[in-house]
Amino acid sequence: MVKNYFKTAFRSLLKHKGFTFINVFGLSIGIAMATLLGRFVQVELSYDQFYQHKSEVYRVFQESEINGRQRSGITGSGLLSPELKASIPEILLAGRTHRVGSSVLKYKDKQWIENRLAYADNDFLEIMEVKFLEGDPAKALSAPTDFVISAELARKVFGEITSLVGRSLVIDDQVRRISGVIEDMPKNSHYTPRAGFLSNTVMGTFQWNRVGHVSYVRLKSGTDLSTLEAKLDRIVDNHILPTLPENSKVQLRLYPVTDIWLSSDSGQENGGSRSALYAFSLIAFFMLLLAAINYMNLATARSIQRAKEIGVRKVIGARRSNVMIQFLTESVMLALVSVMLGGFLAEMCTGLFNQLTGKTVEIGFLQNPELLVLLIVLGIILGGLAGLYPALFLSAFKPTKVLKSASIGSGAGRNIRRVLVSFQFIISIGLIICTLVVHKQLNYITQKDLGYNPEQVLSVRLAKSDPKEIMKSALTALPQVSAVTATNVLPATGDSGATFIIVDEQKEEHRDIVSMASVDYDYLETMELELLKGRNFSTGFPTDQKAILVNETLVKKYGWKDPLGKSISMKTGAGPEDKFTVIGVVEDFNMLSLYEPVKPFALFLKPQFDWGPQYLFLKVNAAEVSGALASIQTVYESIEKNRPFSAIFIDDYFERVYSQEIRKARVYLTFSILTILIACIGLLGLATFVLQQRTKEIGIRKVLGASLREIVRLVSWEFTVTILISSLVASLLAYYFMRDWLESFEYRTQMGPWIFFVAAITAILIALITIGAQTFKTAHQNPAETLKYE
Repeated sequence: MVKNYFKTAFRSLLKHKGFTFINVFGLSIGIAMATLLGRFVQVELSYDQFYQHKSEVYRVFQESEINGRQRSGITGSGLLSPELKASIPEILLAGRTHRVGSSVLKYKDKQWIENRLAYADNDFLEIMEVKFLEGDPAKALSAPTDFVISAELARKVFGEITSLVGRSLVIDDQVRRISGVIEDMPKNSHYTPRAGFLSNTVMGTFQWNRVGHVSYVRLKSGTDLSTLEAKLDRIVDNHILPTLPENSKVQLRLYPVTDIWLSSDSGQENGGSRSALYAFSLIAFFMLLLAAINYMNLATARSIQRAKEIGVRKVIGARRSNVMIQFLTESVMLALVSVMLGGFLAEMCTGLFNQLTGKTVEIGFLQNPELLVLLIVLGIILGGLAGLYPALFLSAFKPTKVLKSASIGSGAGRNIRRVLVSFQFIISIGLIICTLVVHKQLNYITQKDLGYNPEQVLSVRLAKSDPKEIMKSALTALPQVSAVTATNVLPATGDSGATFIIVDEQKEEHRDIVSMASVDYDYLETMELELLKGRNFSTGFPTDQKAILVNETLVKKYGWKDPLGKSISMKTGAGPEDKFTVIGVVEDFNMLSLYEPVKPFALFLKPQFDWGPQYLFLKVNAAEVSGALASIQTVYESIEKNRPFSAIFIDDYFERVYSQEIRKARVYLTFSILTILIACIGLLGLATFVLQQRTKEIGIRKVLGASLREIVRLVSWEFTVTILISSLVASLLAYYFMRDWLESFEYRTQMGPWIFFVAAITAILIALITIGAQTFKTAHQNPAETLKYE
C-alpha cells in the first residue's frame, strides 16, 4: 500500500511538470536561503562559547560622568588588573591587553605591516585559554623582549611552527625574542588582535590617569557578582576618582565574555549585531513560511483539475484518510526533492553569501552530517505542514458535486488563500521599505556635510612624525598633488582627548575632556575647514606653539561671548599649568563617526600632544588619481625605509567604518528580491485558482462584448486591493522597526512618505505583471471551448 502511495505520487508530480517545477523552484530557493541564514545565525551565536571556563570570564568596563559628559568604554589603566587581583580574593586571574596598532615586522630582508598584534601579560593568555604549541605559558611574557607568535604568523615569517622558541625578529625597530608559539585563536572570538602578543612590561610605568588597557578577569567558581560591587567601588574611590575632577562619577562593572559579541551596548565595542541576528532569523523563518504558503496556494489552485480524480477515488471506495495520505505523500516527496536541491544551491552560493555578509559561513554537508539530517527532517516536517491544508481541503470534496462539475471553491477557502498571499506581500513590502530606509541613511551619512571636505584626500600613514617636513616637501612637489598637511588623527577612528581646565563666561572653573588633534599650518586649507573668527596658525607668530583653534561646540558649551584670547590649561604633576590661548574658532566638524554628536574639539599645533600614529593628508587632483598613487608611493619609498607604504582615501575609509550597515543594506536588498520572487509564485497560484473558478464567467463576458482590458482590470482589482492592504500593514510594521534603527545614529535621515509609496507601487507593478500574464492567457481562450458543456 505504501509503495502504491509513492508510485502514484511520483506519477502525479511527473504528469504535472509545470506545477512541480514551480513548487520545487520556490521551495528550493527558500530552503537554500534559510540554510545560509541559519548557518550565519549559528556562527554568530557561537562567538566566545569555546572557553572551558566561559561562565567565569568577564571583561571590565567603565561608566563615567565627568563635567556632565558621559562615557562608557572598555579601556582603563594598566594598573587596574593587578589591583583587582591583589585586593579582591574572589578574582582568580586578572589580565590586561593593549592594542599595538599598525606595526612593522622585519625578518632578514623582508618587512611588512601587521595590524593584529597586542601587548599582554601571562594572566591574560591564561584567561583567554590560549593554547601553546611551544614555550612555557606561565612565563611566556615575563621579559620585556618576549614575543608570543601565532601559528599563522609563524608560517608566514619562518615557514614552520616548530623549534622557534629563542629565535628573533624585529618589530617596530625593536628586537623581539620568540618565547612561545600558540595555536591560532578561533575566528569566532570577539578578540581581534590574533597575530601575536608582546610583553607589556616594555610599556614603561603605568599610571591611573592613563588609559588604553583592556582588563579581563576570571572569577573563582561560584562567585556572586553582587558581592564584588562594593569592592570594585572601593578601587574607584581609592585610585580612579583622585585623578579626576571633583563631582566625577565612575563605576566599574564586569561584563560576561559570552555576551560581548552581540552586546547592544556600543561601549562594549562589540563586533556583531543582535538586531541583525533577529532580522536574519526572521527572514530565514519567513522564507520557509512563504515557500510553504506557495505550496498550499498552488495545490488548492490545482483542485479543480484534480476534483474528478478525487471523486472517482471516493466512488470506488477510497476513504478520506486514503486521499489525505496520498496528498501528504506528494507534498513530502516534493519537499524532500526541494531540500536536496536547496542544500546543493546553498553550497554553491556560500561564496556569494560570504561576500554579501562579510562573514565566513561554511555548509559542508560531508563535514556536518547532522546538518544534512536536520535538512531531511525539516523537509519531512515542511512537506507535512505544507501539504496538510491542501490534503484536508481536497479530501473533503463530495463525489456527487465534483463529478457534476459543481463549484468546489468555498468562500472560506478563498479568504484563507487571500490572507496567505497578503502575509507574503506584507513581508516583501516590509523588506523593500527597510532596504530603502537603510540605503537612504547610508547616502545621508556619506553625503552629509562633515564640516570638512574628505573627497580626493589620500591618507598616508608615516612610520613616525616628520618634524623637518622632508616627506611633506617631497610629496608637495608632485604635480598631481595640490596640497599636503600633517596630523595625528584619522577621521572616524575614535575619540582622542585629554582633560583640561576651562573657565566659562561666569568665571567658573571646569575640568573637562576635550577631543583633540595635532595638526600643522596647512590643515585648515587642505581639509577646507571654515574659520569663523580669528586667525589660523601662522609661522609669523612663534607663540602659536601655545595657541589653539576650537570649534563652535566648545565655545557654546562654556558660553564664551568673545572666545578669542580665552585659554584652556592642563596641569601635569607638580609643575605649573600648561596654558593654551584661543586664536580662532572653526565651524563645527565631525571628526568622529556619525553615531556620535559633535563634541568640544581643539586643534593644537604640532608637536604639541603629537602622540599616536602619524599621517599625511594629500589632496590629489581628481583627473590624475591612478598616476598619482604610483608617484606618491615612489616618493615615499625613496625616503622611508622602515615602514612599507600604506594609504587609503578618506572617503573609502568612511565606507569601511560603515561597512556593517552597507552589508546590511545589501542583505535586505537581496532577500527583498527573493521574497518578492517567492511571493509572486504564490500570487500566481492564487491567480490561477481564481481564474479557473471564473473561466466560464470570462467566457460569457467575452460573448457579451467585454474587451481584454476590461477583463484584466476586473480580475486585477481584487488582487490590487489585497496588496494595498498589505502595503498599509507592512508600512506600519517597517516604520516601527526602522525608527528604532535610525535612532542609533546621532545624525539621521527622515522616513519620507515616498519610501512607503515606492515600496507599495513596486509590489503592485510586479504583482500586476504576474497576474496580467495569467489573465491574458485565460482571457484569450475561445468562449466556445469554455462554454460548450453549459
